[in-house]
Amino acid sequence: MNYSEALKAVCERYAESGADCKWIIVGSVASVLQGAGMTPGDLDLYAQSAGDAAVIASVLEPFSLTVKPSLTWEQPGWLSSIEEPLFTQSFASGFTWTKGKWIIEDFDVEVVHISDSAGIPDSEDGEGIWEGGQAIWSYAKLLPFAGYTVPVVPLEIQLESNIRRNRMDRAEAILRVFKDRGYNETLLQKALSDKSRRIIEDSENGWNITL
Repeated sequence: MNYSEALKAVCERYAESGADCKWIIVGSVASVLQGAGMTPGDLDLYAQSAGDAAVIASVLEPFSLTVKPSLTWEQPGWLSSIEEPLFTQSFASGFTWTKGKWIIEDFDVEVVHISDSAGIPDSEDGEGIWEGGQAIWSYAKLLPFAGYTVPVVPLEIQLESNIRRNRMDRAEAILRVFKDRGYNETLLQKALSDKSRRIIEDSENGWNITL
């Protein structure tokens, strides 16, 4: 399984469809596209609105099941079908998202829109920019991929999200890219929360970056 064939198929369908909506690649595939050493387990596409998620689901309809699965979306293994391409789920905290899932080129592809983040910190003034929040859109980074141009969340923002999730393996993979290739110091200052900044400063690895 490889993300690249799945992403290429998504890009081909999107281009052929003539669709126009706001989406961005998040998660490990976005990190790998920017040079981080990770092994993606799925391809995560984040939609700016529920309407955008519906557009993407329509674009990906050729990959949808033709018959609605017997599994409900609460169960592992559920996949998008033509009848039910997306579902919306709310949690006790108020957190609400709309999601769809396909298998494309033997690789899991998910589309998500978060309509209520239930107060997850997402700001440029000390709380940190969240990869699943609304502050990301003005920082989308456009990258060439297989003859297409794809939008990704910058590594500077992904660093904050991975530290929050205690995914220090991924955080360190991102920091290695910064060390080897450089980074956007202004964006990093905005993206990192005070807590994440302290975690990096206290690291025994001695990352030589300006915080």
